[in-house]
Amino acid sequence: MLIASALGVAATWVLITVVLIGLGSVLLKLFEIDLSLIDAFWMGLAVSIAILEIWNLLLPVTGSATALLFCFGILGWITNRSVLWNRLSLGLRTSRWLILLQIAVVLFLALRAVGPCIHYDTGLYGASAVRWILTYPTVPGLANLYGRLGFNSSAYLCLAALDTGVWKGLSFHLFTGYLMAAMCFTILPACVRVARRCPKSAADWFQCVLAIPLIFWVLRGQIVGAQTDEPATIACLVAVAILFEELAKDGDRLQESPRGRLVVAAVLFSLAVTFKMSTIVFAVIAWCLTLGRLHFIKQPARDRKLSIAGALVLSTIILFPWCLRGIILTGYPFYPATAMGFPVDWKYPQDAARLYVALVHSWGRNPDARIADTQGYLWLRGWLHQAIRNRSPIQVPLVISLAGLAVAVVHRLRRKRVSSSRWLLILVPSLAGVVFWFLASPDPRFGQFAIWTTAGTLATWGIVSVDGGVSQGRYVSTVLAGLLGLLLWCLISFGWKQPYQSMLAAKALLPLPKVSLTVRQTSSGLKVYLPLQGNQCWDAPLPCTPYPDDTLRLRDRENMRWGFASEGRPDLLYRY
Repeated sequence: MLIASALGVAATWVLITVVLIGLGSVLLKLFEIDLSLIDAFWMGLAVSIAILEIWNLLLPVTGSATALLFCFGILGWITNRSVLWNRLSLGLRTSRWLILLQIAVVLFLALRAVGPCIHYDTGLYGASAVRWILTYPTVPGLANLYGRLGFNSSAYLCLAALDTGVWKGLSFHLFTGYLMAAMCFTILPACVRVARRCPKSAADWFQCVLAIPLIFWVLRGQIVGAQTDEPATIACLVAVAILFEELAKDGDRLQESPRGRLVVAAVLFSLAVTFKMSTIVFAVIAWCLTLGRLHFIKQPARDRKLSIAGALVLSTIILFPWCLRGIILTGYPFYPATAMGFPVDWKYPQDAARLYVALVHSWGRNPDARIADTQGYLWLRGWLHQAIRNRSPIQVPLVISLAGLAVAVVHRLRRKRVSSSRWLLILVPSLAGVVFWFLASPDPRFGQFAIWTTAGTLATWGIVSVDGGVSQGRYVSTVLAGLLGLLLWCLISFGWKQPYQSMLAAKALLPLPKVSLTVRQTSSGLKVYLPLQGNQCWDAPLPCTPYPDDTLRLRDRENMRWGFASEGRPDLLYRY
């Protein structure tokens, strides 16, 4: 039964991939961008989310939305069938070992996706957010019911779109593992070239470093649930890998560069912001860097203008409806930030939102402390003590970064050739992202995209400063052995048995846990559900909140579709 369920997951992923490639090919063709299957896939993912954002402004995300995406995907295959089939045939003629490795990764992730959902935030608010999307169009003032329901992650739209047919109530098994598999398909070719001692460029080394966190997530990460950190990180890392590869090209290769890759990178940076607001500083700076590269790349003026227009238009159709959803949910386009709030009657109270930001800061510094105990710099010692024990998020990227920087600096002091390639510009968004992460909420899982981008860039700088990093022989083997040793250091840490024990015990796909509920009535007469124990609603009936506000009321006494309003009770936020 376990194997049959895993094969069902893998078959569903194949179908989704076909649809997204077809959908992405329509957009790439529209802007006269060179087609490749992997670029068409990522473009299709971004555009499908934009469609779901617009759909949910007017309607709940049901099987009709899924059917629409399916039709667009099939239309793309019909319209671009000759090009797509040629690309598919070319892909199948690549290394047989690479194809077998990619299939093995997909099947392994599908097997892991069968396990039960133990992701805490899914029960806290993720499952409830998906249920609201499935039941209603975007609900005005939903954050007034529960502040976390104002988190406007487009990952929840994807889960809602997958929640149809045989996957009704089971979509949380599909999404995160699927994106991990997609990232594997994107960077594995570069890793295989390095493993064969024949890296083509610095970009291969950069992607090889990014394989360390990816393999850790594949083997150790939580992939069942309504995660937002992993999808946002994957979107950032795939985009920055594309940008790195384009910046690493020089000389005559610039003229041959498929400009579409940079458009895809720009779109993915925009998508990352809609997955998780914490990526905004990193993604915005990297997006600007990508647009600048599109402007200066050697190509005819018409192609340059079309490329820039593609990046601007496609980013806009992703970000604009996302901001509009945020305004409807909370009254703010970038909640929990209170900047640019709109004067609407459902707006989440500003004092409560500011206090919520303070709680996010405090939680990232010390989850068990009060806000007052995490002010100033007194929290730093305790944070360092805890953070340095995290191998994959902190220890390993720190070691890689320092080693790469040290090698590059030593070669500079010895007046040897040190790479001064354009791809070092990637340090600008990555270091800015690290600073923003540390100041905003320095929990390690919130900054993986910036931390690993910094590590990959500095490591590559150190590697190529020795002999260009593309020669064959003992040097490549030595670097590979070091990276492999660091990967093993991540993997052998405690806690690796529990996910596999849960998976084997499940034996089949399980729905979300059920919780015992009680009913609380607010002063307006509105009845809300509360979990009897803990603060997780999971997939409880609507409306459910672990922290009811006595001033909460319906904007329309007859229908929750028109949302909620409240006067706000900031004191309740201390209980978050």
